[in-house]
Amino acid sequence: MSGELTPEIARFRDALVEGYAAFPELAGADMPRRREIAGLVRARWAEGGPVMAERHDFHVGTRHGPVRLRLLRPEGVAHDAPALLYCHGGGFVTFSLDTHDRLMREYAARAGIAVIGIDYALSPEVRWPVAMEQVVDASAALRAEGRDLLAFGGDSAGANLALSAALAIRDGGGRQADALLLNYGFFGEDYDTPSQARFGGPDELLTTDELRGFLRDYLDGTAGWHSPLALPALAQVHDLPPSFHAIAECDPLADAACAMAQRMRDAGNAVEAVTYAGACHSFLEAVSISPLADRALHEASAWLRGVLV
Repeated sequence: MSGELTPEIARFRDALVEGYAAFPELAGADMPRRREIAGLVRARWAEGGPVMAERHDFHVGTRHGPVRLRLLRPEGVAHDAPALLYCHGGGFVTFSLDTHDRLMREYAARAGIAVIGIDYALSPEVRWPVAMEQVVDASAALRAEGRDLLAFGGDSAGANLALSAALAIRDGGGRQADALLLNYGFFGEDYDTPSQARFGGPDELLTTDELRGFLRDYLDGTAGWHSPLALPALAQVHDLPPSFHAIAECDPLADAACAMAQRMRDAGNAVEAVTYAGACHSFLEAVSISPLADRALHEASAWLRGVLV
């Protein structure tokens, strides 16, 4: 592997960097404005893609009150079909169901399943363990409504929430997820890896300093700094569902994501991990222009279909 982005992924990365640069006030903006800017910059990458037979938002109850979910169901897929409960990325602080709408629709159409996005509470207004417990409770509510086969998935911070929820359910004795889809996951605070050194510098799309800030917003003032249900890198990872790990080669999180996949395999779990050469963090969102993102979505969706359908 060369550590160089494919031309299409480089276009995607450059477009995001230029998009954020068009908002010089971003660095000093409050969190609502930061989220608004992130939504504007990412909007073009959520456009297009598969059309759903059903797309609607609804709410389920959790221990922290109602949480909004978005159902995406392709044509020909039954209402009670196997489903993927998907947690969007964004460092626990930004992004939304809208920024990840196309990505979720791609999984739904390609795997032939329903995808249900969760609008979990963002930090720093709400900190750990609220978002993780919302995922746990939403999965229980979906089970109670008749979802017999249910996977958990997510990207970056969303992969953290999916895995943390699975760990919490394992330890609490609830109905476990049937599969885990973990895209370029953010699992701990190890910033001393070669991938952090090479791909986490100040001019990168995702920087080591940003990662530190995300965890401060998510965990400060909580016991999460020492909890495997906040930082799965601290967890014992036995007795977990089958998992697919999409790892971006040119990502500061690549080494830690590879290490997590290997730890889960060594603990006796069924693990499929693929490192995508020439990919950066968030590369799956570039599916409209990138054959590499298209291949990664195809491979994960085929895996999901094999596990769930």
